[in-house]
Amino acid sequence: MAEAAETTGALAHLRVLDLTRLYPGAFCTLLLADLGAEVVKLEAPGFGDGMRSADLGDFPAAHLALNRGKRSVTLNLKHEQGRDVLRRLVRDADVVVESQRPGALDDMGIGYDELRAENPRLVWCSITGFGSTGPRAALPGHDMTYLGASGLLSQLAPGATPPLPDVVLSVPMGALTAVVGILAAVARREHTGEGGRVDAAITEAATWAISDQVVRAAHAPHQSWGAFAARNVYRCADGRWVTVTATEPRSWAALCAALEVPDLVDHVMTVDEDAAITRLAEVFARRPAADWVRAPGLAGGVGPVHEPADLLDDDQVQARRGVVPLDGDGPAMVANPVRLDGADGRDASHARTPAPDLGQHTDEVLAAAGYSNDDIAALRDAGAI
Repeated sequence: MAEAAETTGALAHLRVLDLTRLYPGAFCTLLLADLGAEVVKLEAPGFGDGMRSADLGDFPAAHLALNRGKRSVTLNLKHEQGRDVLRRLVRDADVVVESQRPGALDDMGIGYDELRAENPRLVWCSITGFGSTGPRAALPGHDMTYLGASGLLSQLAPGATPPLPDVVLSVPMGALTAVVGILAAVARREHTGEGGRVDAAITEAATWAISDQVVRAAHAPHQSWGAFAARNVYRCADGRWVTVTATEPRSWAALCAALEVPDLVDHVMTVDEDAAITRLAEVFARRPAADWVRAPGLAGGVGPVHEPADLLDDDQVQARRGVVPLDGDGPAMVANPVRLDGADGRDASHARTPAPDLGQHTDEVLAAAGYSNDDIAALRDAGAI
């Protein structure tokens, strides 16, 4: 395999083979790449990962955002010679990440047990919707499927029609747990010398995010947050929204002072909340959201409800360089959220090269793995790459 690009990232010593498709694997291996790992995407010839066409319009935002910093190798795993190439690449890899139906790669002779024989130190991570075992293990699904099954979707609007999010929510949670599992297995390998298998289920990750609600349902089912004047969202004069989380006495007093409703200072939560919510809604509707965010601001529990475009100019995001251009003044991308040793967003993001063209690095990766130019040409003629 080709040498990783020089980097000081914490995971610069790791080589990752990415066999995944679509969002779950893309989020997972992006974070690994941003932390310095070398990530090689193994994609089907001619089509590639579905991330390349995941957007409804002509601009491939998902591919550009989530596949930056990676290298692309075309490899036909349905071809025996293609599977042989994978076996060779695995010998010098640290991690394999895959998102196939449980058992699919085993049926092809390139599952965990087979490839572990090539490299006992291999860490293998399977990202699936429901996990690799259980009655739903082999069933298909999407982000909404996992949100609904996890219990999280019902908690986004309790008692009301479940919302239809315009973004993926459960999938990044599953990707994060996959990364944590990979790093745990790598850390264990330092002591044992052996790799291991990570089973990352998206639905379980989303359920983990509502752990308190699940425990509450099991032991105190009648307790719930409900609607509070001090914890709500309010529409402002310009049609924008603000969040209010003034549940402590000090922030509630600051909010009441700023909104000029001194008679509500002594309001007791859970008592006549509808009337208090109505009063605050009337006041918030008199001025634009930016005014309320400025004063009382967070001292009074008031924060903005940003649209994605707002983040490009947000002072906190700019101060921490949370949106940064790729190398060579490329398009702006969301920075790595994991910051080590005081790094800002740009310095923390090691995956700063643009998302690769399909198969862009096939020849160099195979050449570094020991294939000659003639070998590579023969593989391409056979349809294996």
